[in-house]
Amino acid sequence: MSELKLPRLLAAAKEFNIGQDTLVDFLAGKGFNRDELKPTAKLSEGMYRALQQEFQSDKAIKNKADMIEIPKAQGERKRREEEEINFMPAVYSPLYTPWSPFSMPFYI
Repeated sequence: MSELKLPRLLAAAKEFNIGQDTLVDFLAGKGFNRDELKPTAKLSEGMYRALQQEFQSDKAIKNKADMIEIPKAQGERKRREEEEINFMPAVYSPLYTPWSPFSMPFYI
């Protein structure tokens, strides 16, 4: 039988696609000591087996989702680049023009 490589707590959370708090709550509910469940703690074989039994379906869903490739929209990126190139600040005040007497500061 091959030896099982036991991950650390955070690595197991990523592997099973669950949150750290979910993992800690589950293992504490199974009777493991909550004080030993630090993010960098190495899981025991019993802990890892319990996680596999409970969250194996989540792991399979994550693997299936990782295999799906989502194409990037080329048109959207090109449109954004054109907007950045064509962007020119505009002054919307009808009274403001560079040669208008209203554009100068008015002191009383």
